[in-house]
Amino acid sequence: MKQTNLTPETEYIHMDTIALESFERVIDTSIAYLVGRTSRAIIKRLTKKFSDAGFDVSYEQWSILIHLYRKDGQTQQELSTIAVKDKAAITRLLNVLEKKNIVLRIPDRSDKRSKLVYLTHKAKAFRNDLMALVEEMLQEAEQGISFEEMARCKTTLNKIFANFDRLNASD
Repeated sequence: MKQTNLTPETEYIHMDTIALESFERVIDTSIAYLVGRTSRAIIKRLTKKFSDAGFDVSYEQWSILIHLYRKDGQTQQELSTIAVKDKAAITRLLNVLEKKNIVLRIPDRSDKRSKLVYLTHKAKAFRNDLMALVEEMLQEAEQGISFEEMARCKTTLNKIFANFDRLNASD
């Protein structure tokens, strides 16, 4: 064991300082922490932009709408997979969106156990306004970041996601 000339009190302070430095290094460089923090900032900003523009749509609801804007008439299972959300979360989101007259669930003619989710006329009418707000938020996010930096970041994040997607699928 390494000998030190520290008293028990200063040894405790010394070890606490090392632990704090280590903790700060892990937090400041942890991809999980950085992505989570960034995600929360994006959610906060976009939710505010939607609210300020008079849209009663949360970020979570938007995460479903965007996939329906891309392809209307998906099953809840398809939405669950593409939005990376569990079935219960999708059901809750769709219940709220249905109450707001933003989506409709219609029984699938080829599979009576399944329902297809469609956008209402109301949702289609404000699509361009929501998309414009998202584009504006993305421009805000990319200020001071070069195209090359952003491209590398997206590539890296997609690789990290693919790693976790593969690992989660094998569990």
